[in-house]
Amino acid sequence: MSIQIELKPEIEAELKARAHKSGLPLSQYVQRILEQHVPGQPVESAMTPEERAKAFQDWCFPYRRNMPLSDDAISREPFYRMGYE
Repeated sequence: MSIQIELKPEIEAELKARAHKSGLPLSQYVQRILEQHVPGQPVESAMTPEERAKAFQDWCFPYRRNMPLSDDAISREPFYRMGYE
């Protein structure tokens, strides 16, 4: 299916810049954007599963805890000792 739409010049320029930055032709870039807004349509990722896993691990790194929680921290007894029955 083909659709023709009129865009404001500044919107067209921004779309062209983003398409160029992502290494896609403008039509393919716009098609991906539209497909993201259609429920149930999977969008093909530009990253491999290994790249996604690495990106997730990199994102998680600052939030890692080196020390595990104590037994007291994960038990219910402290709540009862504080009177929150």
